[in-house]
Amino acid sequence: MSRTRLTSKLTFCILLGVTYLTLSACTSSMTAPDLRTPGTVVDDVLIQQLAAKLLKEELHHEKDERIRVSVFNGIVLLTGQITTEARKQRATEVVENIEQVRAVQNELTTDDFRGVVERARDSYLASNVRAKLLTAQDVDFDKFDVVIDRGNAYLMGYATKEETGRATEIIRNVRGIKAVIKVMEYAD
Repeated sequence: MSRTRLTSKLTFCILLGVTYLTLSACTSSMTAPDLRTPGTVVDDVLIQQLAAKLLKEELHHEKDERIRVSVFNGIVLLTGQITTEARKQRATEVVENIEQVRAVQNELTTDDFRGVVERARDSYLASNVRAKLLTAQDVDFDKFDVVIDRGNAYLMGYATKEETGRATEIIRNVRGIKAVIKVMEYAD
């Protein structure tokens, strides 16, 4: 790797860490900060970027494919569309081989292509879910990340089973959510 590329990556990581620390300091004292260390947050971002890059290189995305990579604490969630089961399995293999990936949950589907309207509906649902979680008095929003795909809510994070149960209940009550799938690590 050239010295310039290494310097650029190092600068990026430092800026990302400083940005994270700055934003963490701005959070309300009513909520606990993200339980992940700044290093883990940076690792998650780097895993996400590398996974997206490797999937693009290895699979040479076909016309009707859309793969979304989400990472929380080294656990990778793959959502979206892919054309065959064999390609779905290959996507899992590619991501599993990335250093610091602890687990992969592959929720890619081989269903028909989804257009802009369906994806916009998922974005709308994601906004509603996040707003409900953020305003809930008994849920620490910083412990969770939510990914919406085809009306399914994937709840990622690190929390107690009780906190996860409460967050799950809130998400289930958002109109348009079909199911809540937990991709969680439990603190208890």
